[in-house]
Amino acid sequence: MLVPPEEKLTGRQLPVRIQDLPVPPEALYVRGELPRGPAVAVVGTRSCSRESRDFARALAHDLSLAGVTVLSGGAEGIDTAAHRGALDARGRTVVVAPSGFSRPFPAENAALFQEIVLNGGVHVSLVSSEVPANRGSFFARNALLVALSHAVIVVEAGYRSGARNAASQARRLGRLLLVVPQAPWNWRGLGCIEELKQGARPIKDARDVLRILRTERLHPLPFGSHAEDDAVDSQPQITLVSNLDGEVSVADSQRVLAAVREQGSALDQLCAATGLAVADVQRILLSLRLRGALIGDGRGGLRLPSS
Repeated sequence: MLVPPEEKLTGRQLPVRIQDLPVPPEALYVRGELPRGPAVAVVGTRSCSRESRDFARALAHDLSLAGVTVLSGGAEGIDTAAHRGALDARGRTVVVAPSGFSRPFPAENAALFQEIVLNGGVHVSLVSSEVPANRGSFFARNALLVALSHAVIVVEAGYRSGARNAASQARRLGRLLLVVPQAPWNWRGLGCIEELKQGARPIKDARDVLRILRTERLHPLPFGSHAEDDAVDSQPQITLVSNLDGEVSVADSQRVLAAVREQGSALDQLCAATGLAVADVQRILLSLRLRGALIGDGRGGLRLPSS
């Protein structure tokens, strides 16, 4: 499979949300098609703790199962974990890069960026292919990342960090700012404590995020829908989770649980084992995760609590 060619978007091709920036860019360079619908940025430190890395991956996995596009900056640590989590769930993820496509940053993630685009995600940059990353480009990247998102989640961030720069952009642009609380002795997470002091909303899992998005009328879509952004705003009466249990039969849930126990949580294997469609299995997995019948395994997958 070939990587989609680089496209330069200008004028009416540009996403409407970037007009919230003080100086909107005149062009974006993309590989892949920018997604529509609810989008959340997941950000954090490059030198993250193992626990925060695993949390970010599981969080992105669960948000992707609910139809949320996960955006991040492609860096090591939390960013990479978020992209991987979305890929685990076969969801859509967007790399908002600080450099051109021929100069990937970090270079070690070049294969990841290609994998994202080949699996229906997007690689987007403010600069053309041959332009390398520089100090100023990271701040511009953060602003674009936030502008493209409906909410920003800071998983783990130091007192002075790029993730806190993204948080300040979220406040400036009026985006929801959600933060994972951190212990005060975790130096990697001191920035999270400061953001909570400034009014960010604490979250502990994907359920919290989905509830907030629904309350704010930013995620009114049923599972599997990729309706356009204006449909999100015009149909606030539709809810995501409140009638979830009514959509999932007990028999199908038990079939999926049995398949997870025997074969793990790989989506293609679950579909083959249960005979259910991909969308149905995704919906059931999220329902089971939200009820605690399945938990993250620390590697981006799901398992039974006792296994």
